[in-house]
Amino acid sequence: MNKEIYDVVQIGYGPVGQTMAALLGKTGQSVAVFERWPSTFSLPRAATFDHEIMRVLQSIGCSDKIEEKIVPFINYHWVNAKRDILLKVPYGGTATSGWENGYLMFQPEIEKALDEAARSYSNVEINLGWQAEELKEHEDYVEVTFRKGEIPEPGKWLPTNETRTVRALYVIGADGANSFTRNKLEIKTKDLGFEAEFLVLDIRPNNPQHLYHLPEGYQICDPARPTTVVSRLGTEHIRFEFMLLPGEKKEDMLDTEKIYELLKEWILPEEGTIIRKTVYRFNSNLAENWYNNRIFLIGDAAHLTPPFMGQGMCSGIRDAKNLAWKLDLVLRNKAEESLFETYQVERYDHCKQLIQMAIDLGKIICIPDEKEAEKRDQAFFSGSIPPFPEMPILTNGILHKNQNGDIISPTGELSLQDFVSYQGETGRFDDIIGQGWTIITTKEDPRNVLTNNQIFLLEQIGAKIVQISNEENKDTVYDLNGKYTKYFNEKGLEAVIVRPDFYNFAGVPTMEELPGIVEDLLSQLHLKLSETIIG
Repeated sequence: MNKEIYDVVQIGYGPVGQTMAALLGKTGQSVAVFERWPSTFSLPRAATFDHEIMRVLQSIGCSDKIEEKIVPFINYHWVNAKRDILLKVPYGGTATSGWENGYLMFQPEIEKALDEAARSYSNVEINLGWQAEELKEHEDYVEVTFRKGEIPEPGKWLPTNETRTVRALYVIGADGANSFTRNKLEIKTKDLGFEAEFLVLDIRPNNPQHLYHLPEGYQICDPARPTTVVSRLGTEHIRFEFMLLPGEKKEDMLDTEKIYELLKEWILPEEGTIIRKTVYRFNSNLAENWYNNRIFLIGDAAHLTPPFMGQGMCSGIRDAKNLAWKLDLVLRNKAEESLFETYQVERYDHCKQLIQMAIDLGKIICIPDEKEAEKRDQAFFSGSIPPFPEMPILTNGILHKNQNGDIISPTGELSLQDFVSYQGETGRFDDIIGQGWTIITTKEDPRNVLTNNQIFLLEQIGAKIVQISNEENKDTVYDLNGKYTKYFNEKGLEAVIVRPDFYNFAGVPTMEELPGIVEDLLSQLHLKLSETIIG
């Protein structure tokens, strides 16, 4: 690909950047990706992701490739120093998105599938080994200069004399915690007040089932050494995270003798191979601004989340899914650039809630004082500790609100996906019907109550109108397991409007209310279609 100007230039190509590249590739945008390192990272970092993210991976064709490589996250237990159970988190089971509630992974296997997905689009150009060194904003485009690097030894990047300057309508900074993009824009970050250092050890045991007697997630709230054990890091690996205590130094913790002293309760040297050892500082930061004119931040460039909710990578992929559909509307000249104002509005508070939830859990787990830990244990035993937090919903942005300005369930919640059958094909809803804006109803054809203008504009944004039924016939989508029928009955709805990122824009109690709610949707999308509205 050799274009005068790209639709999007992306800096960074970790799992969030890979997802973004694939999402934009699927919508047909011309994308050039530049990554500092010459190959994808071969070692794991993140350990888990949830059903919402699996649905995003499904949307770019990755779910079938990775399903045999991941493990459902079913059991998550917290114990004290004596190994008494403090908390059992009910984590397993099929979730709203039509997948297991959570999964455990070996990250390089996921990145391989994401990389293949991004590279499958001829409109996506991947450039590895290039570091961004200059960023210039112009009125109608952005110019970025990259320098080629070489790797004389693992982990060491040296610049060469080769540079390349490219232009794009928009730039995405998916370049991690030390983001060049964020620093170049002089965007400040806010520290939300949590910091802890952990020794992280990833091991390939000789027997993959070495720790199968433990739950998948095992949180040891021992003041002598708070420890996390992941007994299934994908199908062939395990992970240990040992908190550094006051006075302990990074270099001492990385000493081989020290490592095996910590591991002796779990695994002996001859029983497996350590593939990664590092001391990692868990932080909690939020960038004050996530976009500036034509430049956007996603993933760790915009936020850092402690690992206790397993939501760091997940939040970054949510950023990508949210921003991708908005870029698509603007780049297809269907919406004004003012639509981008909703990106941070929608993602910031959702992400901040997850960071705060992770901080709150971290403060419970990482208690180094024995007396304080005993008080915590007794609070668990007495039932005075609040239940494990539920995932936040969307509360701001492009959502339908009632006359009082409030959102009412299921608005802002993740939409339902289950198995359906239509015109001889059976599978999950997104695979059979497709994605994007969708009106789903168990009643009459919504076109019967919508105006011609509304139908036209819905078509312009690529919206689908789907009738679903618990009876098989050629004109409607068959609700294979009855879950959609049950969902609509329990919610007291006749229709829902689903956003491209799978969140509900609105629930529709009666079909008579649908035209007004659709009108509200169209008014919020910053559309630039007024000159083409039909009479």
